[in-house]
Amino acid sequence: MKPGKVFNARTLSSEDVSMRGQGQCFNLIKAGSFAEPMTATEIHLTGNASPKGSKDCDTLIYVRSGSASLEIIGSDDENSVKVEAGSAVHIRSGENFFWANGNDLVALEVSIPTVGPFARKQTSPSQTFQRHVKQGASNKGTATGSREFEVLFDANNGSTAASMFIGFIPPSGAPDHYHLYDEICHIVSGTGSVVVDGEDQAISSGSTFSVTPRLLHSVVNSGNEDLWLLGVFRPQGSPAAAYYPDGRPAPGYVETE
Repeated sequence: MKPGKVFNARTLSSEDVSMRGQGQCFNLIKAGSFAEPMTATEIHLTGNASPKGSKDCDTLIYVRSGSASLEIIGSDDENSVKVEAGSAVHIRSGENFFWANGNDLVALEVSIPTVGPFARKQTSPSQTFQRHVKQGASNKGTATGSREFEVLFDANNGSTAASMFIGFIPPSGAPDHYHLYDEICHIVSGTGSVVVDGEDQAISSGSTFSVTPRLLHSVVNSGNEDLWLLGVFRPQGSPAAAYYPDGRPAPGYVETE
């Protein structure tokens, strides 16, 4: 898993593609040489998928297109969720889940470890739990380069290990910046490029890359409308928590948050 390297389902090698029932799974972000890593799998499904466990990890899911029923096993809460484009679901450690009645479903499953020293130190307390949310239901905040974002999951609704958000990047994009958190980025819609260490890589719907702490990067939107970027990062917190290369906090973020 090379930080900043862009992956997508169309260009993965066959060894990174597997079947889960009728679901075709693309392992976009893998563990590599990292301990306690976040990983990301994109699933394409028409029909039913066999169960997947979430032992020792939380799983945050975002539906990019299509629809399905998401069935959760081992839950005392809501255990059947109808999802469509823009739906996000939180599967807790110890629960299993499977997709049913998928109709051209394309969804991203991000696994966040909940055991080990790093996971223990990065977990935040939470008093509530929300199984699923729908994009568009929350107010937007502001971040780098006139970018806006909408938080889907964080400690406020039960995701103590990581935050999930949608970032809306306007034409021209976000300038060079860095974070103090680990992040997986997935392009929901739009076209542009991501620049890391002087390498300019094209991005479009489905492009996925990871960002490690203090890695300088920029996202350029080459289109005429906002580029939508799904981000999952840990430890959980504000998506506005970014810094410019000289260490100045980016607009929209103060370090007391």
